[in-house]
Amino acid sequence: MTVEFRCENCGKLLNIEGKPSPKIKCPYCKARILTPAALASFSGQQAPPRVDNPASRPEHPSTPPVEEEILVQERPDALTGVMATLMPWVISLFFHAGVLVILAFIMIVTSRTSLKANVVVPDVPLTEDLSESIAGEMSPELNPKSFEQADDRWAQRDSRIPSADLGRTENKIQLYGSAGGATGGGARARFGLPTGGKPKSRFFGTGGTAYHIVYVVDRSGSMLETFDEVRKEIIKSFSKLVPQQTFHVIFFASGKPKENPPQRLVYANSVNKRAALKFLKVITPEGQTDPIPALKRAFAVLNRPPGNKQGKLIYLLTDGRFPDNEKILAAVREMNAKRDVHINTILHHFRDPEFEKVLEQIAAQNGGKFKFVEPNE
Repeated sequence: MTVEFRCENCGKLLNIEGKPSPKIKCPYCKARILTPAALASFSGQQAPPRVDNPASRPEHPSTPPVEEEILVQERPDALTGVMATLMPWVISLFFHAGVLVILAFIMIVTSRTSLKANVVVPDVPLTEDLSESIAGEMSPELNPKSFEQADDRWAQRDSRIPSADLGRTENKIQLYGSAGGATGGGARARFGLPTGGKPKSRFFGTGGTAYHIVYVVDRSGSMLETFDEVRKEIIKSFSKLVPQQTFHVIFFASGKPKENPPQRLVYANSVNKRAALKFLKVITPEGQTDPIPALKRAFAVLNRPPGNKQGKLIYLLTDGRFPDNEKILAAVREMNAKRDVHINTILHHFRDPEFEKVLEQIAAQNGGKFKFVEPNE
């Protein structure tokens, strides 16, 4: 028989088939409930027909005894079914969204850390006050009284090399004599980056608009009395370079040349200038005059300049004759076969007409300019 009644706990309509037991479990709230006393008194009799559709419920034959706890037929709720279908998708969606948020956070943190590590801080433009302070770090006697007075003195002297001589090299640079041939005005025009021009350099009143500069300087024993002046001018020269330029300092005598660490071109920032200053402090004149090993090193470092800027310039300074002038001339022609390096030659203090011609020839064959520096000039 079929018996219908409502659950005492949740109020859901229940129906059971067969002989009712004293206790059943509600399929909705899972509570154990007692059947009504009136229903429990039935013994194999048919229960009153259901009110909703009496004619549609056929009689069932008596069923054998069932277990004490009869399972009630469940009627799945529509909302419960929808939730059961959608819940896995909702959980999966939230899980993947959380993973994406975590990955995005990691990427942001990583990219910010990488950006901070790779940021290049522009070098502070070198001022004339800084160049004076660098020169003054050596010793009081090496600090020039006034760089500006020296600049004005040079500016009153003769100027540029004829343009016809500049065609001797592949990479043309504007070479200038004592006046500098500067374009524009002010300190930046003299030693910085003039408007529409290339960066300049100057050494004992001669110079050029080059990006890569190497100082090849005599430190033989004959330079003993004048070496402090030369050292001071080297400091003043590279201290005026701008960070876009590179420089290197090489001293020659007999034997292996002495080079500014790290023995290659370095950018003209304040750190590298102060490192060159320390190197210059310990250099002392001694030995004989042999510039060939130093010139070989100069051309070697200029063959591997950093960056892609053009314009290479060597300052070659000495105070006396070379052991073999023809050998020097031949060596320079071989080392500068491409004529892509300009060489400015400087004879310091000791005038020798015959040797002047040798230095003039080196300058002329390599697109440079010769300069004689008078004593106490």
